[in-house]
Amino acid sequence: MNDGGMLQLPVDMIDKILSHMTDPTFLARLASTCKFWRNIIKSRTFLDCLRKRGHDNGFTPSLLLGFFYQDSAESPAQLLQHHKSKRRRLAPSFMPISELSQSIVRKVGCNAFTPAKLCNFIWGLGAELNFYEPITSQDGYLALCHHPKGTGDQAQSDELCVCNPLTGEIFHIPPSPVASPDMYTLHVTEDVNRCKLVSRSFQLLAIWIRQRKFMIGSYCSKAKRWIWFSETSELIPGLYAVPSSAAASHGAIHFLCGNSSNWTLTHIATVQLAKDPKLSHVELPLDAKRSKAPLLANSADGSFLLLLLKGIQMSLWKHGSDTNSWVLSKIINLASSLPPRYVQMHAREKIKLEMFLGKSGAVVLWVDGEGLFLFSLSDGLMRKIGDERATKKYSLCPYEIDWLSCVNHEPRC
Repeated sequence: MNDGGMLQLPVDMIDKILSHMTDPTFLARLASTCKFWRNIIKSRTFLDCLRKRGHDNGFTPSLLLGFFYQDSAESPAQLLQHHKSKRRRLAPSFMPISELSQSIVRKVGCNAFTPAKLCNFIWGLGAELNFYEPITSQDGYLALCHHPKGTGDQAQSDELCVCNPLTGEIFHIPPSPVASPDMYTLHVTEDVNRCKLVSRSFQLLAIWIRQRKFMIGSYCSKAKRWIWFSETSELIPGLYAVPSSAAASHGAIHFLCGNSSNWTLTHIATVQLAKDPKLSHVELPLDAKRSKAPLLANSADGSFLLLLLKGIQMSLWKHGSDTNSWVLSKIINLASSLPPRYVQMHAREKIKLEMFLGKSGAVVLWVDGEGLFLFSLSDGLMRKIGDERATKKYSLCPYEIDWLSCVNHEPRC
């Protein structure tokens, strides 16, 4: 495309064109056409405005490229064959969701019967990450873990790495001096130097929960070493932390907490990632306290999002900077989205919330007898994910991208 012709467009027309393109899929296509559009889209002014519009418009479904998972369904004989043959691969598999990821899978000749592997994204990876399990991801980065078997009663530290499948980067993490954390989570940040050049770094956080206190170790990609935070303040007396519902954003980690006397969820605890971590609490709405398994997430603007399920009705609650209290944001009736046979059987108690992604608005549901489904809070569409083999035995790890990674490739012009 001729960049000179683009320069003749009036400024208001350029703004009009870009105002209709908030989806990263379309922006990535536009940025790849010529340097003119790429320079506009890559500018800090445009990206800042884009983020603000994303906050105002809510969820962006195309941020979710798909799910990585480790397929552990093979028989012991097949697993032994993988050990013997370097050409056989058991690197994590990939289940594509969006149009962007499906184009990658088509190029490498993968389909439902031969799913894409992580080595399809990072060429030359080979069997290096065989038997590694995807454990957490954020903004294009994916963390993987291998649990080595210890000798006797001695526990060994996990073998860890962080990679970026879109760029091909891979970072091997030195072992943590303390074994067996309760959970891992990623925290990705943007760094601006004196020349106003933007780079990205990450922290891989290992978290131990001991009674009412947290111990947090962080591997920093900039420092290239483990950093240990001083012991945090204690939880409110009578509370316990739920390790499976942590969310990291804006320099903090958030946990759901419950009351140890009646085992109901009552609060969100937030640990600020600073030299001297601070602990704060936000009380949950009454409806959440009555719910068995609510899911916690962060929105694009850093607000708390809480998803509840009662029967076949979901409710979305928000607690953010614009309000100091919980607000019921949306109520969704799943009757028209679930398989008709299931609704007719009135087996409502057998639907379970598995996962909630606050930026893309994706919800993973387990429907007993039917399998896993992906529901979009943005447009209300429901789709079955995976095939008959993709059941709850997989630990799905969502892979979402950020605005910058969508337009990070140089155009061919």
